[in-house]
Amino acid sequence: MSLSRIRPDQPAVSVREESYWGAVGRKLWKDRLALLAAGTLALIVVLAIAAPWIGTNVLGFNPTTTNLRMRNKPPTWATESWPIFQQFTRTCNSNVGCQWSLWGEITRTSLAGLGECIRAGRGGCHWMGTDDAGRDVLTRGIHGGRISLRIGIWVAGVSMTLGVVMGLISGYYATTWIDDIINAIILTLGSIPLLFLLIILSRIFSPGPEGLAFLIGIFGWMGLSRLVRGQIFSVREREYIIASRAIGSSPWRVMFKHILPNVSSIIIVSAIFNIAGAIIAEAGLSYLGV
Repeated sequence: MSLSRIRPDQPAVSVREESYWGAVGRKLWKDRLALLAAGTLALIVVLAIAAPWIGTNVLGFNPTTTNLRMRNKPPTWATESWPIFQQFTRTCNSNVGCQWSLWGEITRTSLAGLGECIRAGRGGCHWMGTDDAGRDVLTRGIHGGRISLRIGIWVAGVSMTLGVVMGLISGYYATTWIDDIINAIILTLGSIPLLFLLIILSRIFSPGPEGLAFLIGIFGWMGLSRLVRGQIFSVREREYIIASRAIGSSPWRVMFKHILPNVSSIIIVSAIFNIAGAIIAEAGLSYLGV
């Protein structure tokens, strides 16, 4: 349409403005790898949350119930023709390392077959086999995921709270005595061997999963604090920060209302890595008997 043909009484064309979350959703939908990762994470979270119901009503097993007659059974879907199971059979039949093998001696009766276990109904299939006490491995795995997820969220929450607050204060009051004190605390805590400290504290206080997560969190915030402090240097001298100070905003209002939202992206990314690191740390401490 040319400018000469536009009439004054013609209604203006309205342009729909896209919301922030709408733009985020559109970009996420185009990233197939991110969708796959988000779907996998959502599946793990759902399995962990619904573990008691799945174990009782779907799999038909209790994670703590033992059955020595079903000990060291391979997955139900396995067949004797698979090379890995043939190797286990040969190793145990020659009486070499049988007591250390994952499933022990595999015979035709232990490999009943997938169709037979499905016909048996609930409690008939060990989809990932059984351990040395006859407990279903899949049921114990999804129940263990609840503890790992809980510890990861607790650690991320504690370390994020301490790290963000300390980083904001340190960055806002950079080159002052407040910044020097926080840096001294970070250097002191960073020089302590975390693994040995956690082992000693866990022996003294005998904490549960939440207590262990709290201990990991209060000694794991230093990296996030330094990261937030560095990000604040790039935003604290911008015009809107200077304007907020000029109208008399308090330091806490400037830090949490104007600075924090502009460094939140790096905090979210760091929190995700903190959850993964906390789960790995919890697994290592569990291996050590903490």
